[in-house]
Amino acid sequence: MSILSPGGDGPQHGPTLTELVEFLPTLVNDDPVVVATALRDRYGDVVRVPPLHPALDSGVYLLSNPEDIQSVLQSDPSDFRALDVPGSRDFSRVVRNSIVSLHADSGEGSWVERLRLVGPEFAEEQAQGHVPELAETTLSTLGEFADGLPGQVSSGDPSTVPEPARVWAAGTDGIRLLPAMRRLTLRLLGVSLFGPDMRAHEVEVIDAVATLRALFKRRQLHLVTSYATRQLPERLSLPSWIHRPLGFDPHIELTGRHERRTEAAVETLQSAATDVVARRQRTPLVFDDALGEWLRRRDPVTGEHIPPEALRQEVMGLLIAGHATMSAGLTWAFYLLAARPEVQQRIHEEARATALLAGPDALDDHDLPDGPEAACHPVDGPQFLESVPYTRRVWKETMRLYPSLPIFGRTAKSDVTFGDVDVEAGSHVLVSPYVVHRDPDLWDDPETFDPSRFESESDRHEFAYFPFSGGRHACLGEAIATTEATTVLATTLATHRVEFAGPGAEEPHEAPDVGIDSAINLQPDRDIVVRFVPREA
Repeated sequence: MSILSPGGDGPQHGPTLTELVEFLPTLVNDDPVVVATALRDRYGDVVRVPPLHPALDSGVYLLSNPEDIQSVLQSDPSDFRALDVPGSRDFSRVVRNSIVSLHADSGEGSWVERLRLVGPEFAEEQAQGHVPELAETTLSTLGEFADGLPGQVSSGDPSTVPEPARVWAAGTDGIRLLPAMRRLTLRLLGVSLFGPDMRAHEVEVIDAVATLRALFKRRQLHLVTSYATRQLPERLSLPSWIHRPLGFDPHIELTGRHERRTEAAVETLQSAATDVVARRQRTPLVFDDALGEWLRRRDPVTGEHIPPEALRQEVMGLLIAGHATMSAGLTWAFYLLAARPEVQQRIHEEARATALLAGPDALDDHDLPDGPEAACHPVDGPQFLESVPYTRRVWKETMRLYPSLPIFGRTAKSDVTFGDVDVEAGSHVLVSPYVVHRDPDLWDDPETFDPSRFESESDRHEFAYFPFSGGRHACLGEAIATTEATTVLATTLATHRVEFAGPGAEEPHEAPDVGIDSAINLQPDRDIVVRFVPREA
């Protein structure tokens, strides 16, 4: 069906031609998930999305009913295959042949076989065992940039650090929150999976991931605007207000320079991953981390080791799926918390009541063992996480408002029906945690930050909340992400306060207006400058 076709007779399940023209400035100027929310609000739980891309003429549908989403992800997953559209193909350039990208129909390798080789390290028990090291890493990283001074965030002139990794906010006493979280989460990933040697590649990895994200976003915008503005004028007399948002030359294509930048960024990540894997190949019994274990482990069915090339791709996939998403999630969490000192105080009190994050008074405990056993070891991970339920709810509410993966999809392998809408084989179905998590039919006052939503079991549908997807291909790193985030929030607020800083921050807890940017993951569309202020002991 062409973008110029309103879809025939019967109930309207998407924009007509006239409404498509009305939506075009929004499609160009606003983030895609904002557009998806507007489409859901206007057309309901099943929306035929205008296929404003030459690869999407086969049909695109946005699903927002939890029952339909459950059918796609959990109940009938064999009726769908991995989404194959330009955006997903860009993403696959980095994560190909990794547990992030493999699926039942994958031609690269067996998802089940790879899961046997790498899956154990993603188990909840394994993730929670790293809690003391995660807390230590958080505190040492905060020590580098708590005061926002140049010498604490880089060796030498901070202006020489690539912008995506530059923590110091020039001309202020604060730090740039997203770059700070990029550094922290890469180090946390080292604790949970990679080992400490990824730290040697920190700045180049952060810069490469951010570069790829920006280039992929640019490619998609140009493809959409070029296709739409070439097709529509042939059939319509468009008013000038449509052309203005698109710019003077909306038909511009990505140049060879941009393609070379893409290749260079991919090669940077490949080089870092190759170095990390090669160190373990040279001394396979030294490294006590997930990568070392994956290199040594034999598949219990085939008896084969994971090939080094596949191990490198696992590192590549995790640098996108495990690092970029977590850094954005923690950025949103601290953005929300900086505006809510009462929530910070409650987390502080909860964290200080734990054995791991107890204050100086803990030294007066006569039952504390002497020597190294006193540090960290009276507490295991599961016990600590059980003792900070409010902090866990704050993270869950952050993921409700700002899910790291805001929209994703599948392609139908056969004809399917959602409600009264027939969807042909080959059509693409999109689901958006961001849209569903803000549906007023599913959530009371959905735009409000309210951790109490998760105080007790709810009768909400399982797929009314799915920040980590769901079904057999749900995010494998959910336990790691939840453990890392909960530990970071509790540790940081046990010892620090967070407040807004920088230009325009007249009040330390007055949140600046921030929009969303959903290219690959969901992150703020502008800088957020904060201070982490040490609390008195």
